[in-house]
Amino acid sequence: MTLTVCVSDYWQHRHYFNQQPANSPVRRLSLQLDAITANYLLRELLQQKVLAQKLQQNDGVELLWLALSPPERDTIDYKWGEMLRHTIWEHVEVEHLMSWLSTLGGGFSALGEQFERCAETAGKISLQQLTIGLRLGDPFLQARCKLYYSISLIQRGQLRQAKHLIRSQHRFALQFKEYDQRLMRMCLGIWLRLRFEYEERRSRRCRQSAGHSQ
Repeated sequence: MTLTVCVSDYWQHRHYFNQQPANSPVRRLSLQLDAITANYLLRELLQQKVLAQKLQQNDGVELLWLALSPPERDTIDYKWGEMLRHTIWEHVEVEHLMSWLSTLGGGFSALGEQFERCAETAGKISLQQLTIGLRLGDPFLQARCKLYYSISLIQRGQLRQAKHLIRSQHRFALQFKEYDQRLMRMCLGIWLRLRFEYEERRSRRCRQSAGHSQ
């Protein structure tokens, strides 16, 4: 049987861990501890199990009641603070980089309507953004980067690849359309652009066929 631990916080709210159904009165051990000491004790009880087993086997304790009191002096977790500072700094720098890449990619994408080399460069920028999105673990950012890349594919005439890419992102957007309407609108807008390019390709082929027949 697992030892049940109850933590009673400053406001007398009770938080149970490993709670077991009690059909009869249980033997309880009550401890009044400051919050810092209680945190270390709780981690020991839940992760290592050795102390919990000794309390059960040697003392017959079934419920450990930890009543929290404020510590005499607050402690500063410098290691956690440094980790948090570095994470926030990295996130700010990445967001700054994404803004520059978006501006640069938009410019090359606009030029890509006339120059294939610019369209290729815009595609490479989208892939760089996708790499950042993968590092951040943001699936919505990843989806938008893939759609940006599909525009480059369309401009370079790789319509089949663009079609599959847009469809896959549209399926993703359908699952989360209530969270990211912009992603859904991007899918629909780029899909219209793809349809236009298909129509243009068909028209060119028809004109070419007509010219050869004459």
